[in-house]
Amino acid sequence: MLEPLSRLYGRTMTVRAGLYASGRLPSRSLPGPSVSVGNLTFGGTGKTPMVELLARRFRFEGRRPAILSRGYGRRSRGVVVVSTGDGPLVSPELGGDEPVALARSTAGVVIVVGERRAEAARRAADLGADLFLLDDGFQHLGVRRDVNLLLLDARDPFGGGRLPPFGRLREPVSALARADAVIFTRVGRDTPAPEAVREVVRWHPGVPIFHARIEAAGLRDESGNPISASSLLDRRCLAVSGIANASGFAATLQELELYPEDRLIFRDHERYRERHLTRIRRAAERTGSAWIVTTEKDAVKLTGRIALPLVTVRLSVEVVETGFFPFLASRLGVPSPDLSTAR
Repeated sequence: MLEPLSRLYGRTMTVRAGLYASGRLPSRSLPGPSVSVGNLTFGGTGKTPMVELLARRFRFEGRRPAILSRGYGRRSRGVVVVSTGDGPLVSPELGGDEPVALARSTAGVVIVVGERRAEAARRAADLGADLFLLDDGFQHLGVRRDVNLLLLDARDPFGGGRLPPFGRLREPVSALARADAVIFTRVGRDTPAPEAVREVVRWHPGVPIFHARIEAAGLRDESGNPISASSLLDRRCLAVSGIANASGFAATLQELELYPEDRLIFRDHERYRERHLTRIRRAAERTGSAWIVTTEKDAVKLTGRIALPLVTVRLSVEVVETGFFPFLASRLGVPSPDLSTAR
């Protein structure tokens, strides 16, 4: 019974993309060069750390980048300025958890959320931004972009290859043809599989393909100060996450040699109401945990609401190929100085 719904969903997404491509649905221009970072699947592919990397890089090159996001999960409507470059101005309820987390970790970068990215961009331009990064923008076809980056998780690039309600594809794999470049993230020794690369080439021959590593960049306390994992190993901990890729968080904890007594997994963008906090407290008591380890976007919603110390895992992303930033510069029409040491 659900198969017709899946086909209808895929057809709807394909027709929608075609209407934008033909101009029958309008796309607005932004007031400066723009880069979109998005994916094909429901689930984490590393978009947020990639956006942070780009923001830091462009900032280091002397640009004034702005991050534009829908602010998924926020309770507000319209355009909201999350940061003018000096940390978050609003709560996650008003700005969204990921934008607020980015505001805490990315200095000197304007962050604005809004359902209409063109309106958010105009507000960011008023604040001095001259380059725009669309966070989760691949399906947001209502604005034009100079570079369309498509991120694919190297371990499961096509979300099982099926559309809702059976799989995690947000639109048919044929949408690959819209990408200006494909980045396989979370690459390892045996990923991406050759058949995944062939699938990309099948739908988009000649598209530039890059690879990115996403790694743990350390731990932070609730004040943002770095702490060493070794200082925590003699005390039990509880892991808490409300993200799309819970298995990725578990792998990161193993990378840090942290082995929690229990893992509480909540839905993506969980708002953490009192019943959720009660569950966390009870799990900590049951396991004898002395501290809690969580993700950056969960930390902005849990800080100050749990009696136990809260430790946040920071992530970093590195594009393997040295030609990635020159590629971006060529597409954006901006100089690309030799900044090989910039991260």
